[in-house]
Amino acid sequence: MQNSSWRQFIWVLIGLLLLSILLPLLPTQDPLSIELDQRLSPPSSHHWLGTDDLGRDMLSRVLHGISLTVSISILALLSSLAIGVFLGAIAGYYYRRWPDKVFNWLADFITAVPFLVLIAALLSLTGPGVMKAYIVLTLIIWVSPARIVRAEVIKTLPLQYVQAERAIGNQEWKILFLVVLPTCVDTAVIFAVSYLPEVIALEAGLSFLGLGVQPPQPGLGKMIFDGISFISSASWVAVSPAAALFLMVLVVQVAAWWARRQFQVI
Repeated sequence: MQNSSWRQFIWVLIGLLLLSILLPLLPTQDPLSIELDQRLSPPSSHHWLGTDDLGRDMLSRVLHGISLTVSISILALLSSLAIGVFLGAIAGYYYRRWPDKVFNWLADFITAVPFLVLIAALLSLTGPGVMKAYIVLTLIIWVSPARIVRAEVIKTLPLQYVQAERAIGNQEWKILFLVVLPTCVDTAVIFAVSYLPEVIALEAGLSFLGLGVQPPQPGLGKMIFDGISFISSASWVAVSPAAALFLMVLVVQVAAWWARRQFQVI
């Protein structure tokens, strides 16, 4: 893959983020507007996906829920990618020295516990919330791209063009960040794009557990959880956000697969 391809993957993520930000601007009803006389109304021309137990329009809430989920997931993914690239580069450059040993210990500790369990435990201590969910997601999912970058840096350092940079007296930090690193981030960025569906599912899982988006804001996971109580009498309350989450993950997964094929990356 060409060295500039990873930048195109980043632009794909930024485009998805901008799309999610613009989504709530569609001319839909207020997702927080309560109309008790319309509670649990079935889908109709006025409420295309029906209403919930407080009479709020499900279509508006689903669209805003998609926006929140995608925004949090992409921001967490981009942040974790930046952290992972930096820490992986440092660990790879100082291979088998103390920075690398500290990195490996921390990475092993984080990956020893299932993601959702570790995130839920951290949020249980700090309290739920959108910003806290974003921060915790970022601090957890940086490990995989960091390990990829570390391996690429270790493989690249002995190459002749890197040794030539040292021979002419370039500073070590310039060699690492201006010469070695730009050739090592491709795989990490590709992995990040491929990992996005799982990050979206993690965010929805946190919302389902009550640790992510908090009421009255419409989080897809929380909407699914609340709708389970009405699955027999008003199935659309749970089915609408569940179907939206499924389709969103499917679309992102197909887009990631298409991008890999376009750039001839397996």
